[in-house]
Amino acid sequence: MSLNQEITALLNREGCNIVGFADLRCLPKETRQNFDSGILIALTYSKEAMREHQNGSMQRYYEEWKPMIPRLQELAHLTAQTLLDKGYKAFAKVPPTVVSDDDWRTVLPYKTVATLAGIGWIGKCAMLVTKEVGSALRMTVVLTNAPLEYGTPITKSLCPPNCTACMNACPAKAPLGGLWEVGVDRDTFFNAHACRTAARARAKEMLGINETLCGLCISSCPFTMRGLGYEI
Repeated sequence: MSLNQEITALLNREGCNIVGFADLRCLPKETRQNFDSGILIALTYSKEAMREHQNGSMQRYYEEWKPMIPRLQELAHLTAQTLLDKGYKAFAKVPPTVVSDDDWRTVLPYKTVATLAGIGWIGKCAMLVTKEVGSALRMTVVLTNAPLEYGTPITKSLCPPNCTACMNACPAKAPLGGLWEVGVDRDTFFNAHACRTAARARAKEMLGINETLCGLCISSCPFTMRGLGYEI
């Protein structure tokens, strides 16, 4: 069994159904903290949470969203410790390092590792989109120097140019209609400030919480609906 297979099997047993392996050497050393490899770990939302969200209830979505943070941290630390026990260097990158609260960027976004691992691409809503579950997932990353077999990077959006599902669903109209590809700045196709403002307002109104939580772009994405098997 290869190291990739061993890590994937370990995470599968822990209920993690999306695992990817990325070659990070195309990134500056300071960005990847001198590690050559990244392991992308993701948990997915349920079909019921996404469907109920489309029908106007955020409750199940919130109930699944909240425990994913500590669970992903547990999975990242478990993976890192497994690699450390084998004599490799490893670092559980949780939570991501924020560059600026004003700009809502991180030093090494999880979705960057995901695209390099071939897990998915960046959608018009600036979320990771996968063919398997659309954007209905949350992620974490483990950095390591372990010798791994890498996925094939995805370098441009696979969203249909004429799809406007997330744009129509977004209360802030944050998606601006452009398509992502490597080298394109987020701000040219997505307004992160408008997204955050509207998401906090929606979470306060519907759930009475002070969180940045909306997710309408997630549940409205055709890739999410096809992947999880539900219709609006």
